Amino acid sequence: MIVLLTYDTSETRHQNFLRTEFSKLGGERVQYSLYLFRGEPHECDRVIRFMRRVASAIPGDIRLLPMEEGVWARQIVISEIEETQRRMAEIQRCVIFW
Repeated sequence: MIVLLTYDTSETRHQNFLRTEFSKLGGERVQYSLYLFRGEPHECDRVIRFMRRVASAIPGDIRLLPMEEGVWARQIVISEIEETQRRMAEIQRCVIFW
């Protein structure tokens, strides 16, 4: 299962805070304000509960998008930079189970 975090907040400190907290849980950056967490359903539930608490007081548009691996696998990438390709290859190789 996958959880995506995406946000549009005006303050850099809020952006950094969201990024840092999601990364501490094992989230990986996909794009500028799009992060991906891959794990078992119970791990994804834990990430969602935690991020709801963490982000509740931050103004802006903050979204968590839970989805099955198959949905992510069917994405249509129109173009991407090499750095993104490298990061996604690393993410796909390294699935961490707690």
